[in-house]
Amino acid sequence: MGFLLGCTIFLLAVSYQIGAPTETSRWVDEIYKIKVSIANSIKKPKLVIVAGSNVLFGISCQMIDEATGLPCVNAGTYAGMGLDYILNRAHSLVKPGDIVLLSLEYELYQDNGAPSAQLIDYVFSRDPKYLLMLDFTRKTYFITWISYERLALGIAAKLKLPQPIASGYQSQNLNKYGDETSNLKSNITEIKKQMIEQAKPIEADVEVVTKYSKKSIRDFIKWCENQQIKVLVTWPGTIWLESYKEKKKQEYFKSLEYFYRQEGIPRLGRPRDFMYNKSMFYDTSYHLNEQGVQQRTNQVISLLRPYLFKN
Repeated sequence: MGFLLGCTIFLLAVSYQIGAPTETSRWVDEIYKIKVSIANSIKKPKLVIVAGSNVLFGISCQMIDEATGLPCVNAGTYAGMGLDYILNRAHSLVKPGDIVLLSLEYELYQDNGAPSAQLIDYVFSRDPKYLLMLDFTRKTYFITWISYERLALGIAAKLKLPQPIASGYQSQNLNKYGDETSNLKSNITEIKKQMIEQAKPIEADVEVVTKYSKKSIRDFIKWCENQQIKVLVTWPGTIWLESYKEKKKQEYFKSLEYFYRQEGIPRLGRPRDFMYNKSMFYDTSYHLNEQGVQQRTNQVISLLRPYLFKN
């Protein structure tokens, strides 16, 4: 009886705070809205670059647009949202005739479908309709995996709208292409330098591309094909570490290329081409500074040109 009462109270608390906008979900929500607005404002074929923050902080769609004449939307957001959510939201950014360039973070190839704390926070706060798209099992994950701390934040936001926090990443730093513009060398603090110095290598000791990730990516590619949208793939900009010379790491990166080759998806460059020394980074191992952005974007432009304006 006590257990049932406890479950009932918990479910009522979860239900009560649905749609209450937490401050922790604000930045992601704002940048999604900006990117949807940019994509919808373009009335001709365009390039949409899809990923987490390695694209947001690592590729300049302004440079691509100016160099190629092809409208470009930087659709990079936050890898913490998980593979399914990032690909699902990309549906609303593209139209027939567009080109999608995937540049997924390496961790997304190891997704197992379990929602992250960040995704749970965001969906309950800003996108509860997403829950309706999920099967029973995944809905159960969202409800039962919400932490008491997050639940308390949601209830507090329901009772009183939280004040925006002025520190940290801010959506007003995006330009009209969706590119982040605050990642300048002049803005690198001692803390950010330490974050770069402490960067750890990508894990390659687990299943290379999980079955779950393969299915999610294949479903997205199939959806794009049905919508007459071309899909290309490139690799995230990240810090070069000596451990990547190890055989196991080399096999890991080759296996990612093999996966896309089997799927018939053209690949722009190889993972090693987009690994740079630490002087190119802003704060994390996926966030380039302006020098890194320029170098990576010039590489992408060069590799992209053969695929532009083809029927």
